[in-house]
Amino acid sequence: MKKTYLFATIFLSLLAFSFVFAQVAIRYDFDEVEVSYASEFRALPQEGVDPECWIVQIAGGIDKPIDVLYGVVNLKRQGAVQMSEEFIRVSGEGGSERFLINSAVFDYYEETGGYSSIKSLFWSAKKVVDSSVVKDFTPPVKSIILSREFNESQQLSSFNLSFSNEGQDAQNDFWSGMPIENIYLADMTTANQAGEATSVGAQ
Repeated sequence: MKKTYLFATIFLSLLAFSFVFAQVAIRYDFDEVEVSYASEFRALPQEGVDPECWIVQIAGGIDKPIDVLYGVVNLKRQGAVQMSEEFIRVSGEGGSERFLINSAVFDYYEETGGYSSIKSLFWSAKKVVDSSVVKDFTPPVKSIILSREFNESQQLSSFNLSFSNEGQDAQNDFWSGMPIENIYLADMTTANQAGEATSVGAQ
């Protein structure tokens, strides 16, 4: 039941993307959604969150939690995969935002070659036009860095998130390591997951 619920939530969120993008003549070109992984959880702000960061407005305050929906999907048309995507939705008392992935970084356990972490950069500068992914850097460009941490058995142990108002400059933080500001950590007791936790989208 939980798996069915999560996959349905992912599908409805993608429909919401299509609706929003359709208002500006940008849309997905797909007729089937194949969900590889889906997770929803509550994340709590850590010390040092900037009151001016856009996520504070979404949360409804500097000390308020956010709800996160994250997914990895294959978007298909007539049975063929058109693109693989990761997307994230963050929501709170002040509303919600949805972003697509721009880049990913992978860290591995030396002994086993398994993932120790997968770090994904999402931002508002990425859109889909027809069946093509395009970049639109019209300000403001908001971003999220999501880090999935794994133990040596490849079980997911934590989600860490960082939020930025810095537009394209957020990429510098992404490639240099996990930022230490505007951090929210998942309360793993609230996590509801379905599918393969190590799934990734195509960048």
